[in-house]
Amino acid sequence: MALSALRLLLLCLACNVADLQNPDFGEPIESRPANCGQYKLPGCPRDFNPVCGSDMTTYPNECTLCMKIREAAHNIIIVRTGPC
Repeated sequence: MALSALRLLLLCLACNVADLQNPDFGEPIESRPANCGQYKLPGCPRDFNPVCGSDMTTYPNECTLCMKIREAAHNIIIVRTGPC
């Protein structure tokens, strides 16, 4: 458990440093549709690779965004990799 918490902390710190080095800080890095065909829903991996959806919600990973798209029948795209 402690090791997982440490990994999460290091990941957050790495993302913050990467954002500070981004000349377009605060601007969307990418805009693309989620690749939902690669996931066998309703089960998603538990990896933490956050994505920001066009509904301005941070999803833990692309698969959870795909679950939301299928549940709500909304066309949500990925605005940027990382939290909103």
